[in-house]
Amino acid sequence: MKLSRDKMSKYKVLIVEDDLFVRDTLKEMLSTLDHTYNVASNGVEALNKATREHFDAIITDVHMPRMDGIALTRELSRRNPSIPIMVMTGYYDPETAENAVAGGASVFLSKPFTATEFFDTFNAMMRGH
Repeated sequence: MKLSRDKMSKYKVLIVEDDLFVRDTLKEMLSTLDHTYNVASNGVEALNKATREHFDAIITDVHMPRMDGIALTRELSRRNPSIPIMVMTGYYDPETAENAVAGGASVFLSKPFTATEFFDTFNAMMRGH
């Protein structure tokens, strides 16, 4: 069941993605539901932003420079165990998914994904928290 736009809460989301195209796509999709967002291009930048600002959710890629998404997820979960985290990757393998979930990820999404897959995964993650 999809949530209607007027009944869905508005969230502040941190997008952690080094690929500009994917980052812009996520920004556009979140904007269609009036969610606000901030962006970081790597895990170190994301940790700095998450220390200074409150976010309702984090969406992170796995493969990034300086700090990958699995290490970021572990650290964010250690600091705030209740924050929902979506981990995404274009290099899917079961071990990566297991490491993401073991590190504190709420959901895992393989790239490329459709808008429907993204929204279904995001909505499920947010309903679970």
